[in-house]
Amino acid sequence: MALPRIACFHGGGSKADIYEIQCAQLSNRLSKEFQLVFFEGPYNRDAGPGVLPAFSGYEPYKTWFTTDSTGTELPDGSGYDASGRDGIERVWKLMAENDWAQDEPVGPWVGAMGFSLGTRVVGGLLLDQQRREKGGWEGGEGIRLKFGVCCMGAGKPMESEVGKHFNFGTNIVSMPTLHVHGLKDWVLPLSRQQYETYYDPKTKRLYEVDYHHAMPWVKEEVDQLAQHIRQMYKETL
Repeated sequence: MALPRIACFHGGGSKADIYEIQCAQLSNRLSKEFQLVFFEGPYNRDAGPGVLPAFSGYEPYKTWFTTDSTGTELPDGSGYDASGRDGIERVWKLMAENDWAQDEPVGPWVGAMGFSLGTRVVGGLLLDQQRREKGGWEGGEGIRLKFGVCCMGAGKPMESEVGKHFNFGTNIVSMPTLHVHGLKDWVLPLSRQQYETYYDPKTKRLYEVDYHHAMPWVKEEVDQLAQHIRQMYKETL
């Protein structure tokens, strides 16, 4: 039986192969319940925090956002082709293309997980989905996520096509989310700001670890993270 899938998004200045290695222990813990699928940002950049020297030779490093001619970040992740379509639409398409590329049946997409900058992609997917569902609009390539996991994140959710053209009056993600914060992480103040600003108190939960800017790797903490993910998914069934 095909396992439910979680779409995974690396941090800035990293790449899919690196994030897969960083999540190897978590993938192993969840291997009987979920399949983790790793996606890559479209833009080249220098190596992000903590990537070197461990992942020297993995160039080119990637990111999810680029800038306009003035150096200002494009918050919708656009700029990857002439169409100007935003990054969230591109990510939905990448997830759908992963379905088409498989030789065997695949399980449904049920969640999204991101590290650092990748959490903005997670938030953008969830926010886009709930806006479309509220408005009764098609989109998201027919994918319907149930939860998100934001690890050591910072910043607002990636804006979507729908968000650019309609005023929803709120940028709050109300879908179930788990937030992993590192108590020694230099990003911690920004992680807490992200958690407080963009996520609904009724549906978010927090898991703190005594870490720097990294995915959990200590056995007990990886076990706990896996259990949090299992429980959150179970509550959506």
